[in-house]
Amino acid sequence: MKIQKQIMKRTGVIGIIENERGEILVSQRFDPKVPKAHLKWDVPGGKIEKGESSREALLREITEETGLEVKILKRLGKPIFPIWELEDSLLHIKLYCYYCRFLNGELKLGDHRIKDLKWIKKSEIANFDFLETTESFLNLIKP
Repeated sequence: MKIQKQIMKRTGVIGIIENERGEILVSQRFDPKVPKAHLKWDVPGGKIEKGESSREALLREITEETGLEVKILKRLGKPIFPIWELEDSLLHIKLYCYYCRFLNGELKLGDHRIKDLKWIKKSEIANFDFLETTESFLNLIKP
């Protein structure tokens, strides 16, 4: 007998952060419960909480995950709608992406679901195994 998975909906936001050297910040996920995402590369971001705007959520998530302060410059493209299969449910996401400029702060790991954070050159994007959703936004800024 096939068990129907629960369907959950969530709105999320990610930020492509550029520093003064033209590098972007990438994060390696550590999420064994989501095989599609585990050990893949991504950019900072997360869930938009009730009552938050996408911009407020992104600033909060970036600070929590990285310890950095950024300025949001513009939204990149249109939102996308990935579906993630979790162990016991399907997660339908509406995902926004913003282009940001690093302002200040010291880089630190601030989330147990992030294994690594590093600055990379835009020309190095192809050398990393990114989540498909993140890659679609990164394609908008590739040199």
